[in-house]
Formats: sequence, structure tokens, C-alpha cells
Amino acid sequence: MNSKEICSRCVGAMLGFAAGDALGMPAEFLSREQIRRYYGRQINGFVKAHPGHANDFLPEGAYTDNTQTMLATAECLIECKRMDPARQADALLSWYRDTLPHRTPSTANLRACKHLSHGRSWNKSGVFSSGCAAAMRMIPIGLFFSHSPDALTRAALDNCLITHTEPRARAASVGVAYLAARLLRADERSRPADQVLETADHIASLDEDLAGMLRWATQITDLPPEEALFEIGTSSDAIEAVPAAVYCFLKHPRSFSAAVLPAINAGDAAPSIAALTGSFVGALAGMQAVEKQFVRGLENSDVIAAVGENLAELLRQPATA
Repeated sequence: MNSKEICSRCVGAMLGFAAGDALGMPAEFLSREQIRRYYGRQINGFVKAHPGHANDFLPEGAYTDNTQTMLATAECLIECKRMDPARQADALLSWYRDTLPHRTPSTANLRACKHLSHGRSWNKSGVFSSGCAAAMRMIPIGLFFSHSPDALTRAALDNCLITHTEPRARAASVGVAYLAARLLRADERSRPADQVLETADHIASLDEDLAGMLRWATQITDLPPEEALFEIGTSSDAIEAVPAAVYCFLKHPRSFSAAVLPAINAGDAAPSIAALTGSFVGALAGMQAVEKQFVRGLENSDVIAAVGENLAELLRQPATA
């Protein structure tokens, strides 16, 4: 694969993540019925969160803490040219202290950052949570370490440990990074479902239940989204959020809007599920898969695209864990 295609996929993964996050932002915590009640229809573009929503201070097209912490990871990798967990912990602490008001952050991230602020080291700051918030930081790790599954796994586990210690969260972190790496390197003959099955095999030793959910997601793509997402679940627990994103991606692996909009309109952990879905599409199909209207209306889209380009440039250089 040539460097231009790799760059397009890295940019697509980053823009797809942030755009999915921003599209899902006003639907977070809501049910399908509440989405229709507050917005008068299904969400199919950037909208401002309704009055009384936790994100009602944000403009349309703004992303949540998912993208903020994901960008912190990417910027650390670009700065250090390796996974430096102490530097990553400092970046998360800066986000916790300086990026206010917080945008619906995970409780686990907040608790871990509070531990960091009180002087705990990065490998003692994490909390026992099975939430997906650590996994939301892993796309850049998947791209950066796409050449080496072993280095990728070590980096993802170290990054996860800063905030999450529960096995399911650890497995989800490795799984998201590994799948992003596999999609980035996939050729035209690759089947997306096979990449997911390889990911499930890779994380099975960390958490067999999550691996089983990923395998199941490959078997139910014939179900309509409303039914499938009801069966999988759309909470922020990693065992629901990551398989839900994988299902949405497998349903439409090369179309951002077709894959992401069902995740958004399912509500609940919509920003997280839509962000992962959009990133998987972008990593496989490149930045052209993310429709231009979702790039134009996205907060800091130029910055996010530039981060993707910088990650792609680093792929020409050897990386270390």
C-alpha cells in the first residue's frame, strides 16, 4: 500500500472518530424516543444538544471528551515517537485540569485523573471499571503500532492502565487498537468480518466474553440496526459499546453516514459508539468515506486532519513501545 493511501486512512480514522463523536454528542444518555421528542426526528447531521442536556453549552459540531482524550494520545505519540505512559498520564491530567468545563467525561477517567493530581504514578492511578473510556483513546495506538501486534498490545495495556484496570476494559482497549491496525493495513481482498474475527482471537486471553461478543457481531449483520443494537446493548460498558460499534461498522464498512447514523439514533452511549464506528470506516476506506458536510461542520477538523497526517508520517519510521 502506498504512502498516500496510508495517509488517507489515518486521516479518515481520525476525522471519522471525531465526526462520529460530534454527531452523537446531543444523543448521549437519551433513548430513541427521547431523541425523536427533543429533535423532532432522527438525527442525521450536526445539531446542538437540547436545553437541559449535559452538553447544552456546546455548539453543533462539537465533540466530547472522547475526542479530547484520543487527541491527547495521538499528540503524545507524535511528540515522543513511542508510547510513554508517564507522558500520557501528564496529558490526561492536563485535560482534567485545563479543559473546562468537561464534556460528559467518564467517571473512571475523572477518578483516575484525581488520583494523578494527588501524586499517584501512572501505573497506580487506574480504577476498576469496565467502561469503554480507555478504549476510546486507542485508535492512534492502533495506527502508530500497526506494524507490530506485540508492541501494539503492550502500548494499549499501558495506556489503559492509567485509568482502567478491569479485564474487560483492558481487552476492549487492545481490541480497538488491534482492529484499527488491521483495517489500516487491509487490502481490497480483505473481508472486514475476518479482521474482526482476528481481533477477537487476539483479545480472547484477556477477556473471552468480549471476544465472544465480537464474534457474535459478525454473525448478526443481517439484522436491522434497531434490533441488533437492542440485543447487543448500547451502554458505555465496553462489552456493549465496542461490539455495537463493530456491528455498525460491519453493516456498512465503507460508508460513514450509513454506518454511523444508526449508532447515533440508538442513543445511550451514542458518541462513543459512533466515534468508534466512524473511525473503523475511515481506517478501512480512507478520508473520502467521511462525507464532506461532516468534515466542514466539525470542530477543529483541520487540526484533527493534521494529526492524522502526522501519524501517517511516523509510520515511515520505526516505532518502539
